[in-house]
Amino acid sequence: MADDIRSVGLAGLAVGHPFVKVRLQGRDTRYKGTFNCLITTLRNEKIYGLYKGMAGVAVVNALVFGSFNWILQLQDPSLAPQAQPLRHIFVAGLGAGIITSLVTCPMELVKVQLQQNNLYKGPIDCLRHMIRTRRCFTGLAPTVMRELSFGPYFVAYEVVTRSFMSDTSGLGVIFAGGVAGIAAWCSTYPADVIKTRIQTEPSQYRHGMMAAFKECYRKEGPSVFVRGLTPTLLRAFPSNAATFFAYTWTMDLLSRNYEEAKVAAVL
Repeated sequence: MADDIRSVGLAGLAVGHPFVKVRLQGRDTRYKGTFNCLITTLRNEKIYGLYKGMAGVAVVNALVFGSFNWILQLQDPSLAPQAQPLRHIFVAGLGAGIITSLVTCPMELVKVQLQQNNLYKGPIDCLRHMIRTRRCFTGLAPTVMRELSFGPYFVAYEVVTRSFMSDTSGLGVIFAGGVAGIAAWCSTYPADVIKTRIQTEPSQYRHGMMAAFKECYRKEGPSVFVRGLTPTLLRAFPSNAATFFAYTWTMDLLSRNYEEAKVAAVL
C-alpha cells in the first residue's frame, strides 16, 4: 500500500503540477493568457517556478484513492471494486473528497501563497506562518465543494472502462483516466476559482464563500468562474491518465507479488 500511495501521487503530480491555473485565477492577474503565463513564469523564475508548492501534494493524491476504496468497501464488502454499482462509486468519491479536503485545504493554501508571491522561503516556512496566524483552514468551504468532484471523477472512469474499453491495463486506463480528470474539473471548477481567490487574498474575501462568489460575479461577470479553465483542462487529461495508469500498474504488481508469496508459502 505504501508503494501504491507513492506511485499514484507522484505520477499524477509530476505530469500535472507545472500548469499555471492558480496564477491565472487571481483577481489582478498580469498575464494575457495561458501561454503568456507559462513563458513569463519560465523567464522570471526558471523551471522551479512551475513546481512551487509541489511538496506534499503527492500524498493528497494518494489519500483520495485510499479513502475511496475504504468507503467503497464499507458499502458492500462482498463486491470487488470493479463490480460495485455506480451509486456506490459516486458516494465513495464524494466521501473521499470530503475526507481529503481536511488535508488539501492547508496544502492548497501553502501552494497558492507560494505561487502568488515571494514572501516565504519555502513550503515549511509558509506553513509555519499559516499556523502562527491561525489561517491553515482558510478557504475550507470552497475546498470541500471542489473536492466533491471526486464523485463524478470515479464515476466517469468506471463508465468509460465498463462501457467502452476492453483494455483495462494500458491505453484503456490512460483514456479513461484522462476523461475522468476532465469530468471532475468541469463539475466543480467555479468552486476552485473561489477557493483560490479566498486563499490568495483572505483579507479581501473575509466574509465567506457565498460573499466571495457574489463579489466576483458583481465585479467581473460570469466569465470569472472559468478563468484558468484552459490550462486546467490541458493538465487534467495527462495528469489523471498518469495517475490511473500508475495506480492500476502498481495494484497489479502488488497483486501478483501477493499471489506468488501465497504459492511459495504452500510449497
